[in-house]
Amino acid sequence: MNAKRRRVKAYVNALSDLISSENPSRELAIQLVRKYLESVGVEPFRGASKPDDIYEKEMISLYVVATRGLGMDSEYRDLMNRVFDKELTYDHTYLLLSREGPDESVREEIQLVAGRVDESYITRVLRYALTLYYLDFEPFENVMKVLKKAYHVFPEYDDSIRRFARFVISVKMSDEILQGIIKNRVEKEIRKQLLSLEMEIPKSTPSDDYVMKVAKVVHEINDSTLTKIFEETQSSKTSDTES
Repeated sequence: MNAKRRRVKAYVNALSDLISSENPSRELAIQLVRKYLESVGVEPFRGASKPDDIYEKEMISLYVVATRGLGMDSEYRDLMNRVFDKELTYDHTYLLLSREGPDESVREEIQLVAGRVDESYITRVLRYALTLYYLDFEPFENVMKVLKKAYHVFPEYDDSIRRFARFVISVKMSDEILQGIIKNRVEKEIRKQLLSLEMEIPKSTPSDDYVMKVAKVVHEINDSTLTKIFEETQSSKTSDTES
């Protein structure tokens, strides 16, 4: 069973226990998602780093599976409101960033939804968009659209959005390596540059070293495959840490 399938299995098991609990809570959900990810031997959905709050961030993945995969938002409304209060706002903000509209108007609506908007909030929304793609619920074009819109609507967080854009490109490249679309160094370089151009966010190109680290975590791609594609790679000095 590949890494993505094991992650989904962990999320479903965590949600099953959460539903069965007499006192479902956000804290319990975080404990359950950590327990089941560890039980199937897979890392949380993340980039090269493993921040202390990564399992809290994995509540986004749990929410996506609960709503898009299992339809729990209609049958377990009280539980969803109690456990996934933050993710409900990310979902709403994602929809606002997905539609056409003047930047200032979108910004005002998001502030009404979120209450307080900071760089952490914006990167969580972007993580929500990326998770929808990674778990096969939305096309990659939607992630690109939301990233571009966020970059224009919240220019004060451009550094954080740029770092997250590198994570997005790395996940997409990892998918294409897994599928056999990217097979060698030339194809890798062409694809990386094209994705960066399509992103339309300056300095969003990830280093080869970072892409390799993401590929290992997200899809557990083996060293021999990566060595063939990233041969003669020299790590960039650019920081690629996603938020």
